[in-house]
Amino acid sequence: MSEPQTTNWYKTLADNANSLCEEFGLSDTQTNRLRDFVVTVAKNQYRIGNKSGAAWAFKQAREGTAEHSPARVSV
Repeated sequence: MSEPQTTNWYKTLADNANSLCEEFGLSDTQTNRLRDFVVTVAKNQYRIGNKSGAAWAFKQAREGTAEHSPARVSV
């Protein structure tokens, strides 16, 4: 049996950037530069968001305020 294949975010983002570059007819150098730019921005934004989310969660835990936490939704 084969295991389910998972695609990580980097590969998905890079593949989408490559497709867009092909559509616009960019050279290999331009494609690499654009892909590196997009991935770098995505990584930085993830780090910023992750730090903000962690800071918020720690603050909520310190304050012990359940009313400020997001509502849980049952599916």
